[in-house]
Amino acid sequence: MPRDFLEAFAHDPSAVTGFTRRLRGWRAVEDINQRLTRQRDVLKTFHCPLAENVSARSCLLDESIEKLLQTLEYLEDRKDAIALRAVSILNLLNSVQELHADVKENYKVTVSRASVVYPEVGDIVYSNSAANYDQLSHIVALEESYKDQYQHFWELGMDALTFLLDTVTPFWRTYGKTIGEDVRDFLIIPLYRNEFTGETKRYPIKEIPRRSFRRWLGLVAFFFLSIGIIILQVRAAISSSLHFRLRLIPYDGIRWTALPFFWIAILIQWVAVIFELAIAFMQVAVITWWSGWSVKILS
Repeated sequence: MPRDFLEAFAHDPSAVTGFTRRLRGWRAVEDINQRLTRQRDVLKTFHCPLAENVSARSCLLDESIEKLLQTLEYLEDRKDAIALRAVSILNLLNSVQELHADVKENYKVTVSRASVVYPEVGDIVYSNSAANYDQLSHIVALEESYKDQYQHFWELGMDALTFLLDTVTPFWRTYGKTIGEDVRDFLIIPLYRNEFTGETKRYPIKEIPRRSFRRWLGLVAFFFLSIGIIILQVRAAISSSLHFRLRLIPYDGIRWTALPFFWIAILIQWVAVIFELAIAFMQVAVITWWSGWSVKILS
C-alpha cells in the first residue's frame, strides 16, 4: 500500500490540530473541509486500480474447492473398489470354510482308520488288504503306548524334582545359616587356621564354640541319626547287590526289563552310602580334634 494512503487512513481529517486552532471562523471550517476532500481523493485513487484487479481475478477459494471435489471423487472411486474387494473376500472366505469342513471330516475318517483314537468307527477298513490295516493299527498303538510311558516317566521326574525343591528349599532357608555357622566354627576354622585369617599368623582358638543346650542336643541327635541311616543304607545296598540277578522274579521278560533299573538303583544306593560315610567320618574327625584340643593334645 502507498505511504499516502496509509497516512490518509491513519489520521482523522476532522480532528482539530495545532494549525486549525490558529484559524478562526469560516477559515477553520474550510481547512477541515480541504483535509476531508484530500483524504477522499487519496482513497479513491487507491480504490480504482484495486477494484479492477479484484474484478479481473476469480475467487481465492475456487482452486481449493476444485481440489477438494477431485479428492472426494477419488475417495468415492476407492470406496467402490474396496466394497467390491470386500465382497470377493467374503465369497472366498465362505468357500474356504466349506473346504475346511470337508477336510476336517475326511481327516476324522482317516485318523479313525489308522489309530485307536476314534474306537467308535474302528470297524471301517481300508480299501487295501485287511492285513495291512491290522499291521498299521498295531504300529500306531505301540507308538502311542510309548508316548504315554514317556509322558508318565517325565511327569514322575518333574513331580520328584518339585517335591525335592519344596522340601529342601524351606529347610535350607530356615536352618541354612545355622548349619553354615556350625560348619565354619567346628570344621573350617580348625582345618584352615592360616587361610581363614589370610595372614601368616594362625587364627587363635581360645575356647570351644558356644551353643545353646537345644543346639547341642540337635547336633548329638544328628550324629546318631547319621550312624543309624548309614547302617540301614549299607544293609540295603548289600542286600540289593546279593540279588542283582533278580531271581525272585519268575518271568524272564519282566526280569530282563527290570534289571537295568534295578542296577541303577544299586549304584545310587552305593553312592549314597559313600556320601553318608564321608559325612560320618567328618563328624568323627571333628569330635576327635576338638576332644584332643580340649585336653591340650592338639593345637
